[in-house]
Amino acid sequence: MRKFLQFLMLITLAGLAQAEQARPIAVIMQNDEEASKLAAEELSLIYWRKKQYWQGGLRIHPVNLHAEHPLRLNFSKVVLGSLPATQTNYWNGLYFHGTTPPYSVQSEEAVIRYVANTKGAIGYVDACKVDARVNAVLWISDNKLSATKPALDCGS
Repeated sequence: MRKFLQFLMLITLAGLAQAEQARPIAVIMQNDEEASKLAAEELSLIYWRKKQYWQGGLRIHPVNLHAEHPLRLNFSKVVLGSLPATQTNYWNGLYFHGTTPPYSVQSEEAVIRYVANTKGAIGYVDACKVDARVNAVLWISDNKLSATKPALDCGS
């Protein structure tokens, strides 16, 4: 059992190392006026489900990549200050009060489709995968969250 736990820790650390070397992450929303009003400080509140409505009263629908995805690991580390595996107790506690964790999907394309087709949705993808269906409003680059778009090298 101990070797298995060490193996899981090694895989997690390898995933984090891979995530840290990845291209910047774009936080995406639908192409509407609400998208331009998101402050970086609000993002963790949204993903911890402490902020559940946009200013105009529309319900927020955050979406995550699956728990082992390298972008999810990096996003969780930078925005939430913890890894998905350590968030289980938090979500279990809130579940009994009627609060569920953000919806989870398997791919970046699924995140883009969900955000593009769901009013009030917010998600994140590799910054080079952002297209006209969504609007990038924040970026994670060099383990920092910023409202300034980083230089992108999408050719590699």
